[in-house]
Amino acid sequence: MKFILKLAKIILIFIFCSIIISCGTSDDPGDVIIPDNTINNFILNNSNYSVLATALNRTSLDSVLNSTMQQYTIFAPNNSAFNSFLSENDYTNINDVPLKELENYLRYHIQPGASKLSEFPDGYIRSLGTGNASDRLLSMYTSTLDDSFYINNEAEVVVSQGNILLDNGYLNPISTFLSLPSITDFLLVSQQSSDDSFASILSESTSENYLARLEDEDAVFTILQASEEAIANYLSENNYAAINDIPQANLQKIIDNHIIPQENVRTESIEDSLQVTANSGTLLNFYEDNGPKIKLENNEIINIITPNIQAVNGVIQIVDRVIE
Repeated sequence: MKFILKLAKIILIFIFCSIIISCGTSDDPGDVIIPDNTINNFILNNSNYSVLATALNRTSLDSVLNSTMQQYTIFAPNNSAFNSFLSENDYTNINDVPLKELENYLRYHIQPGASKLSEFPDGYIRSLGTGNASDRLLSMYTSTLDDSFYINNEAEVVVSQGNILLDNGYLNPISTFLSLPSITDFLLVSQQSSDDSFASILSESTSENYLARLEDEDAVFTILQASEEAIANYLSENNYAAINDIPQANLQKIIDNHIIPQENVRTESIEDSLQVTANSGTLLNFYEDNGPKIKLENNEIINIITPNIQAVNGVIQIVDRVIE
């Protein structure tokens, strides 16, 4: 009998202790587990990113990158990159940069979602930054070559040093501060991969420096960028060996047909149809039919094969034909 009473007492003590321990666990809604390996904390704890840490704090983006409610991928400029940006723009320190401008620059370095470098395409993705022409998110061009990952052919991530996995996403170190891209910047990205590029067509014009014009951040344009294949087909169909063989009158007509001034025409704005006027005066009818298309005055149909490449001063729609 004494043994049974002693056993019962031991069991009661065990149950009582278990209740006390369970009340002190993280299941208690009053307890909050604070993650200690977020993107923001990683930046704070690395002296090579001290300027970035100050900038994030000043714009309150530090709290965004400290939360685990959402995942992000950040291309993190080191102190050298940030200081070069400040020097090139005649800022003494980070506090001289206008707050909204600084926040937008930082947002351009951040991608929604957690992605490894190998998961990015050789092509266009969205950032969290915006431009002057639209409140739509700015694009950026990513590509991989050998052991390096490139952004807008401007900043490099050494793959072996990237993909730093943290509690709320990935951090990738960069030693070049990302500028906000103009239409010209994106056109030149294409030119680096082929001689048959739309940038090369613009460069051949003797009437105007179009690449300089399309760099103007105070203007707005929609560019119908003929793809490399479209330009190669046009050259072949017209027996031109190269772009510089195209007569200037024909070249000018092509350029004017592919520029829509004062418009930021995105495919989301197409309902039944959307009519706009090119620089040449040609009417262009945008519509949806198993993908975005453009109907010309002669009823020729142009397919938009890469839509909505958003720059600070307008948008690029890559099309599958040269509009003559």
